[in-house]
Amino acid sequence: MIKSRQLWFAAFLGLLPMSASAQAVLPMGETSSGSAAPDFPAEFSVTLDGPGFLTVVVRAAKGGEEDLILSVTDNEYQTLPDGRSDQDTGGVMSAEQVVVRIPQAGTYVTIVELPYGDATVGFEIGGTFLSTALAAGIPDPDGRPSGALSLAVGTTHEDTIDPSLGDAWDWFSITAKSAGVLTVLTRANDTEEGDVRLEIFRADDFRDPFDSSDQDQSGVLTNESLNADVVAGETVYIRVSPTFGGGGPVAFKVGSGLIPG
Repeated sequence: MIKSRQLWFAAFLGLLPMSASAQAVLPMGETSSGSAAPDFPAEFSVTLDGPGFLTVVVRAAKGGEEDLILSVTDNEYQTLPDGRSDQDTGGVMSAEQVVVRIPQAGTYVTIVELPYGDATVGFEIGGTFLSTALAAGIPDPDGRPSGALSLAVGTTHEDTIDPSLGDAWDWFSITAKSAGVLTVLTRANDTEEGDVRLEIFRADDFRDPFDSSDQDQSGVLTNESLNADVVAGETVYIRVSPTFGGGGPVAFKVGSGLIPG
């Protein structure tokens, strides 16, 4: 059983997006130079041996003022809570920084990218890590795409997220047996109504959803729906998360349907 899971996970990793350039090591306790270009973000990895708080800072190289975006992701390229900065610190478009809670040991990826432009931009980047059990979290298997719960088209599943306990979001996968329009929806379950965001991802990009819903349909904070064109055999990934990134438990139902065509 363990061996089969290992083989499945190796196959899953083959679906992950390839880096546009080779990853460098994130400098810790110091800064070093890097560069990024449109459609070619810079990536820096760091392996941490336990929970703590990771701080990453990026600034433009001397004389530069181009706009930069800073993100910290796990090794499946999903951005961590509070892990994205486009705040233009101090009114400087290239000045970005984040403090990210790391709940457990693992390899994490820092990405520096340009939202627009046509030139290569140089920058300085550095990080520090405060190792502390204060950041520790309970393992959350369905909090990652590789642990997504598989749902059959036409079924409904009941679940709960609770960011206050480290259950920041839940991932689900749906495989279409035929081409058509796939509808995915969430609905409130019992009394644990909360504000959620519904997102849908292709199997080769877990950083950015290709569509999302935070419509609060019929005035209910948990009621969301999405439509997506799919081909036969395609697997899409669904993430249900709190709209504002925190709060208490939210109980919900998630379901889907397919209109062939």
